[in-house]
Amino acid sequence: MTFTVFGTGAIGGYYGAKLAKAGNKVLFLVRSDYDWIKSWGLTVLSPTGDIHLENPPVYNSPEEVPPSDIILITLKTTGNRFLKEQLAPLVHENTAILVMQNGMGMEEEISNWFPHNPVLGGMCFICSRKKAPGIIEHQDKGSVTIGSLRSENRELAKEVTEIFNQAGVESRYVENLQEARWRKLLWNIPYNGLTVVLKGNTKDLMDNDSSRKIVENMMEEVLGGAAACGCPIEREAIDKMLHDTDSMTPYEPSMKLDYLAGRPMEIEYMYEKPLSMARKAGYEMKGAELLARQLRYLEDKN
Repeated sequence: MTFTVFGTGAIGGYYGAKLAKAGNKVLFLVRSDYDWIKSWGLTVLSPTGDIHLENPPVYNSPEEVPPSDIILITLKTTGNRFLKEQLAPLVHENTAILVMQNGMGMEEEISNWFPHNPVLGGMCFICSRKKAPGIIEHQDKGSVTIGSLRSENRELAKEVTEIFNQAGVESRYVENLQEARWRKLLWNIPYNGLTVVLKGNTKDLMDNDSSRKIVENMMEEVLGGAAACGCPIEREAIDKMLHDTDSMTPYEPSMKLDYLAGRPMEIEYMYEKPLSMARKAGYEMKGAELLARQLRYLEDKN
């Protein structure tokens, strides 16, 4: 199976390199780091073992990329405004699209653009960042949960899950993609935004009684939103998420790094879309909405 990585950054660079090292054919669509990777290759620094792809197939234009079986959408959702026109040259008759972005509603959007192509979703629980051009620093975690938007593509989702497992990426298949998206928001909504507003990292939030309680309260809101939208999640999921974050390497999520760099933050898909879905279902996520408004204020000021 051939993969095209659309967005060779902290997420796409890591998973693309893992797939390539395992022997899969992986094509990399690259923007700012094209010249560097073309000359020096792609490197992943990881506590589980470094990877260096000396001469990976790299392209800087969608029109130049040969057809592939699966496109991994790993760019940030802040780039989705132009995604449809950039994705179009890559999508052929039998091309499947695996959306590995943060937030809610991306799979439905892409399926509306390409209604005859399989659309899968991938929820990544990983701590990684781009350290320098062509160099990805993997700090912790790395598992992926994979599901399909439509029931007829479930076997394909299972097949892709197995390929990721064979590549050394802990992966599992789920039947309910929307529920899996809500489960990922259980982490993303509190930690991404609060590390920006409270000017800390994950350890800072967990070690302080007040901020830890804010995190927990916001997680409870996410459970309420999920339940209202027909995706009930067990209360124990909060305890597991808190425990997992306690054991995590101190981490500044992507939103915090984007804010510090003066870049747009992933507010629309990570906050505003799930808030709107919950509201339409009759549930108000008031704490998350307040946080989203604070993030919009900081983004405007930034």
